Amino acid sequence: MAGLIPQAFINDLIDRADIVEVIDGRVALKKTGKNYSGLCPFHDEKSPSFSVSPDKQFFHCFGCQESGTALTFLMKFERMEFVEAVEALAKDLGLEVPREDSGKPRVEIDHGLFQVLERAERFFRAQLRSSTDAVGYLKERGLTGEVARDFGIGYAPEGWHSMSEALLAEPKAKGVVVQDATKLLTAGLTIKNDKGNVYDRFRHRIMFPIRDTRGRVIGFGGRKLGQEEGPKYLNSPETPVFFKGQELYGLYEARKALRNIQRLIVVEGYMDVVALAQNGVLNAVATLGTATGEAHFQKLYKYSDEVVCCFDGDKAGRSAAWRALESALPILNEHRQLKFVFLPNGEDPDSLIRSQGREAFDGFLDNATPGIEFLLKRLAEGLDLESLDGRAKFMGVANPYLDKMSKGILKDLVVARVREMSGMAAPVGGGPRTANTTAKPRPQAKRGEAALSERLAGILVKSPVLWGLVDSKLQEESLTHASSLGLLGSLMLLLEEQSCADVEEVIARWSDDSTYTAIIGLAKKPSSLDPLALEREFLEGLGRLVKTHQAAQRRAQLAQQNDPNINDLRSFVRRPEGSGEG
Repeated sequence: MAGLIPQAFINDLIDRADIVEVIDGRVALKKTGKNYSGLCPFHDEKSPSFSVSPDKQFFHCFGCQESGTALTFLMKFERMEFVEAVEALAKDLGLEVPREDSGKPRVEIDHGLFQVLERAERFFRAQLRSSTDAVGYLKERGLTGEVARDFGIGYAPEGWHSMSEALLAEPKAKGVVVQDATKLLTAGLTIKNDKGNVYDRFRHRIMFPIRDTRGRVIGFGGRKLGQEEGPKYLNSPETPVFFKGQELYGLYEARKALRNIQRLIVVEGYMDVVALAQNGVLNAVATLGTATGEAHFQKLYKYSDEVVCCFDGDKAGRSAAWRALESALPILNEHRQLKFVFLPNGEDPDSLIRSQGREAFDGFLDNATPGIEFLLKRLAEGLDLESLDGRAKFMGVANPYLDKMSKGILKDLVVARVREMSGMAAPVGGGPRTANTTAKPRPQAKRGEAALSERLAGILVKSPVLWGLVDSKLQEESLTHASSLGLLGSLMLLLEEQSCADVEEVIARWSDDSTYTAIIGLAKKPSSLDPLALEREFLEGLGRLVKTHQAAQRRAQLAQQNDPNINDLRSFVRRPEGSGEG
């Protein structure tokens, strides 16, 4: 893993960049007084509302409220990740991006591997044009030449050394870094058997190049032709540039085709992704022969707030869906939706959309099962929720899954629903149950706390250096309550990790977050206080806010201890099996 990019370099990069020059090459700008204006590239408009300030090195749209620095613009306009944008901007300025030791062992990546894999892709694509079998197979599957081109589909010819001999014979003038057969082996293009013989890994197969989010080829998936021995699908092995458990086939192509991805569809195979794209569904991705894990979901939710996993409706498909749900639970929240589609037995997205068309597939998507609904229904299977034992067992099996969820609104709602299903709370819509002894919130006090939290967040956005002035004890206590302090808590966590971040960096770090508009609004709020007064207000206000939350926490704990529902639940859950109680 490469080292971190020093914060000082990022700050210097933003200072050096000419935001007008960066944006004007992508959006037509016209000088209007001190600033420049043009049509916003992030939403449809007829009158210019997009403004660029060369003095502040900042852009802002008065229509859709998008704002930020040159880095932010590159990330949004070019659909780049933060590191990609830093590297692109540095390249434009002729600067080399430095790295600093993150405290972890550094693994140097041999960038020649990317060149070798790129050359292999070109070789496979060239071979496709001359293979009657491969072209016939793709036509039989209904694929056009345009889709095959967009996904870089190729063909690995028969022969034990066809690909390797071709690449090793490449003239050095072409810039290919194939110095010896070892590089092909490291890239996963060849394989060595127990006897020490080296031969091509992919032979007589349709080839699907796998790309990272920057578009670089990092591996391949091969679908066999004919009846030869071997697996139907064969993937590249783990290499220094390819980690199967983290990558998604088709994600780069989806980002390239769609500026805003409203929803990402996770399917199981390469041909599913390509067939859906052939029929106009451009937002599908596939895992690489592995279960959909937490790392996959972390990546998926970077690009869309809604993920739909599409599985077969048989027992194996539902088991795969359950494993995916377990992986997603820790990162789900009120902003992130997870849904499941279960296709009829014997159908996959490829066969369904080819036989029934786009409209039929869209119908399944529109009727997808919400992930939380799938969770609760599965947990309640086989349990009698009309009996005390059934309710207690339901709570017992549900608690481990609730523990996996992050604190927040979604978890609170799921906990409330579980309590309702187990008879521990009044159902939604009324109906008497047991009394709730939890202290009711004080609306006026809550509003005051929220206003103070927002005020302190506004101060911290404009003066991140203030976090470093907070004494260690108050910092520790504040971070303990960060999850309940909204934007202020998020800012504190960021500055705890990036202690030297300045205003621009704070804003840039939120570019893909739903709270970005709020952060920008706080940064733009004027302040009439001098720096010393701001410092005093922040430190004193933070101390008051922490004490308020500590007191509320103590009240909640006391109320919970006195809640008969909780005490009854503990007795049910802890009762040993076979006790005979009913």
